[in-house]
Parts: sequence; structure tokens; C-alpha cells
Amino acid sequence: MLSGIFEKQTKAEKILVVDDEPDVVLVVSKILKYSGYNVITAGDGLQCLAKAESEKPDLILLDKKMPNMDGQTTLVKLQASKKTENIPVIMFTSCTNGEDIDGAQKAGAAEYVVKPFDRPVLLEKISRVLKSKFK
Repeated sequence: MLSGIFEKQTKAEKILVVDDEPDVVLVVSKILKYSGYNVITAGDGLQCLAKAESEKPDLILLDKKMPNMDGQTTLVKLQASKKTENIPVIMFTSCTNGEDIDGAQKAGAAEYVVKPFDRPVLLEKISRVLKSKFK
């Protein structure tokens, strides 16, 4: 029954999880690791930018509301840098209004996942974005 939820990956893609809530980072990291991904984490936008450049993740899960630098600003900076512009970003946030979703898409987000999240939906969107990256 859970086999479809936790599909093992053949290649261990690296995902950067960026959220200022330690419990969210812990839960998402465990789900992703169990699903076969390598996981690195950051607690805010500034840490995200540094880790994106140094670690070269295959995908970034990025929260919108964070201290120091919010997710929207972080996304714009990631897209503007030659070192990180090709890393796909999934906005991962509790913001559900159309303006936030439109803003994230215009800034270059590949997908948008609303918290609290549905595990199979999150994994499916991650898989889809990674497949489109490696085509």
C-alpha cells in the first residue's frame, strides 16, 4: 500500500530543503531520504543561496515566509545568478492566495506545493520537476 508513496529512486538526486521551521525540515527530510533522495537543508534564504552555490542541488524546496530573506526574494536571486539559475525550485509554503502563486510562477518557480502537504503529491511534483530537468 505504501510502495507507491515511497518509490525508491535509481539516482540519488540532491534536494535542498529550505524552511525556518525545524519540524517541517525534519519531516520533509525523512520523507525524501526514505524515498531515495540526498537531502541538504537551510533555515533561511541567505543560507539557501550559499548552499545552492556550494552544494549544487538538483532541486530546491523553498518556503516563502522566512526570516532574513523571504522565499520570493530568494527565488529571484537564485534565478538571477549564473551559478544557480538552472536549479529548479518548488515553492513549499502555507501561502495559498492566487497572488502568491502567480508571483512565484512569474519569478521562475517550477511548481507550488501548499503546506500542510500531501506526501504523494509532494513526491510526484518533485519527480516531475526532476524528470523535466534531466530530459
